[in-house]
Amino acid sequence: MLIMMTRKISRGVEESRSRGVFGTLVLTFLLALTAACGANDGILKSGKETPAPSNAQPRKSAFEEDLGSMRTADFRFVYVLRRKDGAKIDAEDRSVIKAQTADANRRMSSDDDKAFIIGSNNQIPPKNMFVLFDRFAVENYSPPPVANTNANTNVNTNTNVNK
Repeated sequence: MLIMMTRKISRGVEESRSRGVFGTLVLTFLLALTAACGANDGILKSGKETPAPSNAQPRKSAFEEDLGSMRTADFRFVYVLRRKDGAKIDAEDRSVIKAQTADANRRMSSDDDKAFIIGSNNQIPPKNMFVLFDRFAVENYSPPPVANTNANTNVNTNTNVNK
């Protein structure tokens, strides 16, 4: 009887071990199956364009950047000169611009040599401007004149009026 009990106990231990191994195998298989069933990002993103960030600023053209640098320099007078025929500004045009804007603080070529930006703190004399207007299409990008806040005003401040 002792032998039979020992066999029953041994068989019980073997059965519990086999159940444990079997259970572990099933659990491992289920975990592997669950991990393999995830979404494939490559497939999900294929055919879709990635949207640009919404807070991105549109890229400025070279001309807008050059004009912005003149405004940042705080020039009182900013002019853009272009040939009337739309062609590139050549060496002869440059010599006319240089001669007529000799007192300007800054001159720069822009827009693939189709525009010339002039920044100055001094007003270009009218006779020189006439020469420029005659030869070029002139655009004025000068900031508005600053209002004089110290100007005297003729205002009646007496509020005690007899009726």
